[in-house]
Amino acid sequence: MSDNEKLEQQKEKLVRTLATMFDYLGLNGTFRVEEKNQKLAVKIASDDAGRIIGRKGQTLESLQLLVNRIMFKDNEEFPHIMLDIDGYSNGERERREHRENGEESRPAERSERRERRPRRERGEGSHFTTEQLEQQALDAAKEVKRWGEAVKMPEMNAHDRRIIHLTLQADPEITTESEGEGAMKKVVISLKKAE
Repeated sequence: MSDNEKLEQQKEKLVRTLATMFDYLGLNGTFRVEEKNQKLAVKIASDDAGRIIGRKGQTLESLQLLVNRIMFKDNEEFPHIMLDIDGYSNGERERREHRENGEESRPAERSERRERRPRRERGEGSHFTTEQLEQQALDAAKEVKRWGEAVKMPEMNAHDRRIIHLTLQADPEITTESEGEGAMKKVVISLKKAE
């Protein structure tokens, strides 16, 4: 297979994947994929641009991270993907922020580990109600089932971890385990392996 045929197949797979993701999220959009500097730039046109970009571009950034992880999982040689919605892209946002801060223009370093961010800072004690922890556990389990990737909850004390474990113990598709040293550990939520 020639490089051009391979690239066309990658573009088609990328568009199919994005269309499926948008469908699940209840969004509409059209996609045009271009090759730029050995990366694939996806130009998205949508009436839902504000929802897709999110506050300070966070939703777009998360979507870009997810689509890159999905594509890399099946093919580690898949080019890096940049999303651009109606002229707004994370690359542009990062370059603007670097210029405003007086820094030279360079891509932001990103961790490949996938971690769920706490909704607010945690100290030694719990700042969440039982209901909030249960909802976080259910949301994380739903995400694991949808994408097949394990989710790491933020570090929490034993009481909070117990709530997460108990909330998900009856789910036949999900397994939970604590990870880390000391009093504050992370709960890893993942799919049960087929026996």
